[in-house]
Amino acid sequence: MKRNILIILLTAFVSAQSINSNVNSYKTNVVIRPSNDSLEIVTYVEIYNKNLQFLKKDILFESSFDFNISIISKNGSKLAEKSFSDTIAVENFSQTVSISNPKLIIDSFVIPNEEFSVNFSLKDLDTKLVGKKQTKISKKDLPSGKYSKIFKPIFVKDKPGEWKFDSNKYPTKINEVVAKENFIEFYQYVSMNEGGHLVDFSIISDKKNVWNKSFTQKNKDDFVQIVRVPIKDIDTSDLRLKIQVSKNGNITSKSFPFEVKNDFMMLSSVKNVSMALEQMNYILTTEERKELRGLKNSQKEKFFKKVWAKRDPDATTKENELMIEYYKRVAFAEQNFSRGTSGGWRSDMGMIYILFGKPDDVSRSMNSQQSYNYQTWYYYQISEEFLFIDDYGFGDYRLRTPFLY
Repeated sequence: MKRNILIILLTAFVSAQSINSNVNSYKTNVVIRPSNDSLEIVTYVEIYNKNLQFLKKDILFESSFDFNISIISKNGSKLAEKSFSDTIAVENFSQTVSISNPKLIIDSFVIPNEEFSVNFSLKDLDTKLVGKKQTKISKKDLPSGKYSKIFKPIFVKDKPGEWKFDSNKYPTKINEVVAKENFIEFYQYVSMNEGGHLVDFSIISDKKNVWNKSFTQKNKDDFVQIVRVPIKDIDTSDLRLKIQVSKNGNITSKSFPFEVKNDFMMLSSVKNVSMALEQMNYILTTEERKELRGLKNSQKEKFFKKVWAKRDPDATTKENELMIEYYKRVAFAEQNFSRGTSGGWRSDMGMIYILFGKPDDVSRSMNSQQSYNYQTWYYYQISEEFLFIDDYGFGDYRLRTPFLY
């Protein structure tokens, strides 16, 4: 049965854009750096065409939206706010569901050094649907230290353009660090009262110090430095960046966990190797599961590469098409079938969607006498159908007949 499933995964690629439009799935990032005695908050928003509803107007497809960013203090007062409106026009329908070339909204705000939250709101002016996100900055996220204040590192990737840092340096989230040619880069800010400080950087991997570099700050200005770190021979499964600032025996230090997105896992849905392997449960063999149970965290990355290399349908291409399709389906299941804290990929609907893709047809109905909903998914090419029952009316659909994969 597993061999057939792999054939289905390989030959029945699903265009996730056509069924994955979601006004809530735009991306945001918030970075903090010093501005005299205050904080500069820089916000990055990526709105994809798939997040919006497009309407045909003459020979074009158009979508209009409003976007709002507000910064709220811990006590509820509004520290700053900005709003944007725009219309996106594309020439053909395929572009309306695109996940490339997002609309970028980048802005900065100067606020007092205190706890705050950044609220984002995207309103589709055609559907009137609103997607809201919030980033909370607590005390632990703010610059801190007794003798100097260490800011959270700002990791960057190469992206042509001007992004409020050096040219072509685009900030990424600390759990989505991008490596290029076996190097990662980050900006580090430290607020100091005077010069003569030694700033020491260390990369910790699996509790071992694997890289160091030091800089001396001689003048009275705040410290800012872009740091480039080689990671070719570093185990990237458990990483921390430690920053230590010292002067005359007075030491301030802080460490930050971060995650590197390796080139073989350049998928937004793949957050770490351990979870990605857990999500492979439907297609791992009995022998592979047994081997996985005996691995340490530091060994899982190598195992991940090995099991997917075995399943690569075309080793002559850079991408593993089967892996990309598989994790696209996992991401769709997470967005559409999650209930409570169990995760959408673990649900019955998530399992069937991951293994067989988008159904060819779906019938939905409600049993008026027993008050339960049901859905039937039809897969005509493989002569299969799956009946899901929502017994209690909470959207928790279960397979009526268990499926043995």
